Amino acid sequence: QAAIPAFNGEEQVKMNGETTLFVLGGAPPSDELLAWRYEEADHRVAVDSGFLAFRNADLNPDVLIGDMDSCGLDENREQSASLRIIKSLDQDTTDFAKALEWMEKETRTWRLIILGGLGGRSDHFLSNLLTACAQKSSIEITFDDEKEWVCRVTGQSPLRLIGRNRAHVSLLPLTPCSKVSTSGLKWNLDEQDLSHDQGSSQSNLAVSDLVTVSCVSGNLFVILQKYSISLHAQKKAPFSRSLFLKKTKVWVSPSGVHA
Repeated sequence: QAAIPAFNGEEQVKMNGETTLFVLGGAPPSDELLAWRYEEADHRVAVDSGFLAFRNADLNPDVLIGDMDSCGLDENREQSASLRIIKSLDQDTTDFAKALEWMEKETRTWRLIILGGLGGRSDHFLSNLLTACAQKSSIEITFDDEKEWVCRVTGQSPLRLIGRNRAHVSLLPLTPCSKVSTSGLKWNLDEQDLSHDQGSSQSNLAVSDLVTVSCVSGNLFVILQKYSISLHAQKKAPFSRSLFLKKTKVWVSPSGVHA
């Protein structure tokens, strides 16, 4: 089993970096999930109609980005000194892409959490994943909702998943991925290349409370089904870096960070 590489320079960037929360206009998150993610973020961004989720949860985003065609905001009546509105009518890029452009220019984000990016229309969901592939490989990107959790793994962002024994896990290479290695799964990979025509790992099973996934290059998406984890298993995760899972926490530690 190949060891997950350490990126000392990258870890320094992550130590000094920020967590950014995007809420898109797909299947809306629960108020509880949004509140958790909101609390841990340095920047909270409503991407057009994602603004409605903030409003329903009685939370205020820092930034609202998009063409404002579906956010439900009355700009004449709902101006707030704490809300920065960035309106763009450019139809050549999606609102998600506009938000990513803002993030690149104005934040030091190393960890991006995306709510409202799963579910909803299939074309939007697939477009979101493809757009995520184009981001710097050093950025840790996670899509989250009530039913599943999707994390991008790259050569600079390996994954350590702790406390998820018996969870169903799939590995989907959206770009060719070289030397994919895993541990803690029923069917592990050892420096195996994955791509559209070289295979993936669908409906694998965690058989340990520690699962690791790494690759040397490419965009590999790890998909975890939340419903497959018992409440008992969900409570066995006393670690420090967290991702929300229903009413409990999914604990995730990237390479080089020992919770």
